Amino acid sequence: MFSMKRLIYFAANPQNYIWIDAVLLKETRKAVFISFDNKQIWLSKVWILRIKRTKITCGISIKISEYHLAKKV
Repeated sequence: MFSMKRLIYFAANPQNYIWIDAVLLKETRKAVFISFDNKQIWLSKVWILRIKRTKITCGISIKISEYHLAKKV
């Protein structure tokens, strides 16, 4: 069951999450360096909700909020 405070927070702060298909260039404990859409950026792992890795290539799919992606790009 959700508390009233939690329901109000979700209503006031909606988050839209998207999946990004990218190429993993480098990974550290705190961040990942990726290449997508002809751009190379560092993303903090705190902002990333989920990472799906492919075993054949260095490709990854990252689930991140639109807010954090717009803030970085």
